[in-house]
Amino acid sequence: FFSIFVSMKKLLLILLYFPMINFGQQAFIPGQSYFGQNNYIEYIAGNLPIIIGVPHGGTLTPTNLPVIHNRGVDNGSFETSHLLYDSIVQHTNGCFPHMIISHLHPSVMNPVREIDTAAGTNINARNAWYEFHDFIDTAKFEITNNWGAGHYFEMHGNGHSEMWTEIGLGVSKAYLNGSDSLILSRTNYSTVKNLCTHGGADFLEIIKGPTSLGGLLDSKGWNSVPSPSHPSPNTGGFFYAGWNTWKHGSRYSGVIDASHVENYYVFMQTSNRNQYSHDLSNSILEFMNIHYGFVMNCMTSSYKEINIPSNKKLLKKVNILGNETNHNKHHIFYIYDDGTVEKRIIIE
Repeated sequence: FFSIFVSMKKLLLILLYFPMINFGQQAFIPGQSYFGQNNYIEYIAGNLPIIIGVPHGGTLTPTNLPVIHNRGVDNGSFETSHLLYDSIVQHTNGCFPHMIISHLHPSVMNPVREIDTAAGTNINARNAWYEFHDFIDTAKFEITNNWGAGHYFEMHGNGHSEMWTEIGLGVSKAYLNGSDSLILSRTNYSTVKNLCTHGGADFLEIIKGPTSLGGLLDSKGWNSVPSPSHPSPNTGGFFYAGWNTWKHGSRYSGVIDASHVENYYVFMQTSNRNQYSHDLSNSILEFMNIHYGFVMNCMTSSYKEINIPSNKKLLKKVNILGNETNHNKHHIFYIYDDGTVEKRIIIE
């Protein structure tokens, strides 16, 4: 065992450990792209507890793949997702989210459905479907082992007349339009079950509070639901979850939560795209910091040993979710009486 000790003021986390992800015999380096067969599916490996899924931004229609859907492209989602990725890298000083992209047009392979509906009987389309989900599972495996929890954000586009971005967490309009107690009854059936049970986050706050993803985005001027401004969609358009967010969120198992992000298509148009993706990245990082306790800031400078003064008094040890712990596993934060926080990463 060895420990990396980093002294921080006010929870400034300097991430100095860049793990290589192993999936089978493949090693993935954060920040680099990897492709499946025929370059239909792309995986940009990461080292953050954030996964960005882009299922409906592709435009490829290979002649060997039959058209089996009338589903169109989510225009702007491909470009906006790349800007979102770049903005997260910039704001974290070089940390990398995981990103999985289908370059296939959704009419020939729609990776947000079960495989028979998504890909039909064509072997190449079915193989692309498996690759899309296997890459997500690879990212989830890495995050689970190195962070203990994380979040999958799936990028879509909507054209509803209410002109808002919709954040779906597995709670339908029927419940959101009801009482708080009715909404709370859906905690264990949501795509953020782990965060709001084992993680201890306030479910109502995660759904529609000021620090919900919708609330943070709305506060930056981008009309969003649910949020304090729009706590429920009422009769408006609203996608509350997709097949992938059920599959890859924590509703059924695991420590990776999920958000179905239906971005209003005008927000993703060229005139708005840069600012919107910038504000969405800030909202995601704020959300992860507030509710998971992650403060992500990678420094590219070489590591220097930091001497911890011997006169400091240890107040408590907490895990990455902010819960007090007596264990010394993985990412543990030592909080001292002088306001400094030491992060220890234990690697076997």
